[in-house]
Amino acid sequence: MNNKHYRNALAGRIAVLGAIMAMAMGTITAQAQQRTAPAVSDVDRSTKEWLSMQRDNRAAAPTQPMLGDVASLVYQRYLDSFKNKIPESMSTQLGSSAGMSGSGQGTQ
Repeated sequence: MNNKHYRNALAGRIAVLGAIMAMAMGTITAQAQQRTAPAVSDVDRSTKEWLSMQRDNRAAAPTQPMLGDVASLVYQRYLDSFKNKIPESMSTQLGSSAGMSGSGQGTQ
């Protein structure tokens, strides 16, 4: 009875070892197939990650302080923008006396 028990235990161990080897080979084969996938998927994933970072504002630089003289010039330019009327249409021709000059500076 001891010899029969030993043979059954050995057969069970061999069966389990064979099953483990089969699963390991299946995993290796699956990984090899995944590695041969085209690199286009990396571009797609990378692009989506960059767009997500921009959308979620995860990679933004910290806010930089603005110096006093620059801030006052910017604010003055903002206030001056209200001196000009908004035209009803943008059909004015270039070079006419009304409107802005070609450089975008306007009459000051």
